[in-house]
Amino acid sequence: MDAELFRDTVISASSSSQGRVRCPACADDRKKSHLKTLSVDIDGERAVYKCHHCDASGSVPLSNGWSPHIKRVVPVSSNGMHSKPLGDAHYEYLAERGISKETADRCGVVSGIVVIGAIDRRSNCIGFPYENKDGSEAIKWRDRNKNFTQRGSARSLWGIENFTGGDLVICEGELDRLSFEEAGIAATSVPNGAIQPAAVTNGSQRTLPEDSKKFSYLWDAKDLIENADRIILATDNDEPGNALAEEIARRVGKARCWRVPFPDDCKDANDVLVSHGSLRLVECVDDATPWPVSGLRNASEYRSEALSLFNDGFDKGIKSGLTDLDRIFRVLPQTLTVLTGIPGSGKSTFLTWLTVQLASRNGWNVAVLSAETSSQIHILQLASTFLDQPFRGGEKMSEDDMSRGLDWVEKQFVFLDESDTDIDSILDRAHAAVLRNGCRALVVDPYNFITGGFEEGSVQGINRILISLKSFAVQHGIAVFLVAHPIKMWRNQAGQVPTPGGYDVSGSSGFFNVADTGLTLGRVSDGKSLVTCWKARFPWLGQLGEAILDFNEPTGRFSENTFGDDFEDAAFD
Repeated sequence: MDAELFRDTVISASSSSQGRVRCPACADDRKKSHLKTLSVDIDGERAVYKCHHCDASGSVPLSNGWSPHIKRVVPVSSNGMHSKPLGDAHYEYLAERGISKETADRCGVVSGIVVIGAIDRRSNCIGFPYENKDGSEAIKWRDRNKNFTQRGSARSLWGIENFTGGDLVICEGELDRLSFEEAGIAATSVPNGAIQPAAVTNGSQRTLPEDSKKFSYLWDAKDLIENADRIILATDNDEPGNALAEEIARRVGKARCWRVPFPDDCKDANDVLVSHGSLRLVECVDDATPWPVSGLRNASEYRSEALSLFNDGFDKGIKSGLTDLDRIFRVLPQTLTVLTGIPGSGKSTFLTWLTVQLASRNGWNVAVLSAETSSQIHILQLASTFLDQPFRGGEKMSEDDMSRGLDWVEKQFVFLDESDTDIDSILDRAHAAVLRNGCRALVVDPYNFITGGFEEGSVQGINRILISLKSFAVQHGIAVFLVAHPIKMWRNQAGQVPTPGGYDVSGSSGFFNVADTGLTLGRVSDGKSLVTCWKARFPWLGQLGEAILDFNEPTGRFSENTFGDDFEDAAFD
C-alpha cells in the first residue's frame, strides 16, 4: 500500500508521543471508526507502522535531525543472568499464544536453561528481563507448562522504563503485556502477579504487613504514574485479578483509573488475542470504563455490587476487641470519624490504642499527624500500648522490649511531621503513605492545627477541610480519624460538665453533618473512661449510645469494664 497515505498520520503520531492512532486506510470504512488500530514505532531513522485491522504495514523515513518522542523499546542487558536469544522452539510457543517474533524481540524476551524448584529439574524457558529502579536486574522464567522461577528480584513494572506519556496500561502477567504490544498498545505488567481476594482493601478484610512491599513497584514508578493521562487497569477477569485492580486503584487514586472489560469467554488479554485477535483487544482498551468514584452513572453499573450487598449483607466493619465498644462503634474504610472531648479526656490516648488494635489485630498500616505530641514520644506510646508495658516510671520495660516494640511500630506506622499543616500538603503526604505503605487509616490530631481553608476558622474553610478529608477517605479506601476540640463546656447545676457532641465542636455544624461517625471521650473516674457515640450514619457500623471502658494509664491500654452494668449511672467528670 502507498506509504504516502500513511506519511502524515505516522509523522504526526510520532511527534505527539502517540503510539497508536486511527488507520487512514480503513478507519472510515469501519463501524467503529474511532478505534486506533494503527501502531507506530521508531526503528532508527524510520517510523514503522502496522494496522491491526487491515494489516497495512510499512515505514516512513524521518527527516534528518528530527528527534522522535516515541521511545524505542530497548531490551534489558541481563548481564550475569545466563540468558541467550530465543530459539525456534520459543518462537513457536509464543506464536501459539499469538505473539510474533518481532514483538518478542522488541520487548527483550530471552531464553535459558534454568532449574525450576517446583518441578525440581532443569527446563528450557523463556525469560522476561526486569530492570529495577535501583539499577539491579532480574529475569522471570517460564516454561511451556506455566512453571515459574526467577533470578534476581523483579520489583518493577515490566516495561515501565519505556513509558513516555499518555495512558499507562497495567496488566497482570508478562504474556498479557506482550499481547497488548502485539496489538500495538504500549503496556506494563506487575512483577508479582495478583493478590488473594481477602486482601481487597475496599472493605475491612485483613491486610498482611508484607502486602506493602508487594506494591513497591507503584512507589518506584510514582513520577511516571503521576504524569500519565489515565491509569488503565487490565488485570485478569477473576477474583485475584479484581483484587489486584482494586488495590492498585486505591493506591494511585480511583479517579485516575479505568478498567478494561474482557469478553465473557476470556480471562485476560492473551486469551482475547488468541481467541478473537488483536483488533478485539484494541476494542477492549477503547471500551475501558472509568472506575466508579463520583458523578452521574447508570444503575446497571452498580447492579452486581448491590445484589452482593443484598445477598451477603453489609460489611460490619473492624472490631476493636472490646464487646461494649464494638456494640456502638466499629471501623470501616471510606469513613470519616470525628473524635471530641474536653481537654484531658483521653482523645489522643484512645486513638493511639485504637490504631494499635487495628495494626496488631488486622495488619493495618496507619499514617499519623499528631501535632500536639512529638513523634518521638508518640512512638514510645505506641510501643508501650502494643507491648502492654510502661515506657516510663519505676516499672518501665527493658531496653530489649522497647527495641522489639519500636521494630513493630516501624513496620505498621508512618508519621506526617507538623512542618506543613496545610490541608493539601497533609493529603498529598497521606496519599504517598497509601501508595508507598498501603496505609488503611489516617489520624489527624487535632483539627485546629490544620490550615488552608478559604478563610482560617470560617465555616466555609472548616467545611472545605472536612469534605476534603471525607473525599480522601472514599477515594483511597481508608478510615480517617479527626480529633476536634469542643467549645468550652459549662458545668450544670449539679456541678457536672455535659458531654460534648458534634454540634459542640468549635467552629461549624459540619463536624456533625460531614462525619460518618462521631465519638466523645470522657472520664468517669480514675481508671474508667466513657465513650459516647453521637453520630452513626450507618446502623450496621454502630449505634447511638455509651460504653464504659477500663483504662490503664501507664500502658495506655483500654479494656472491658470490670464493674458491669451497675456503673452506667456514674457522673461524668
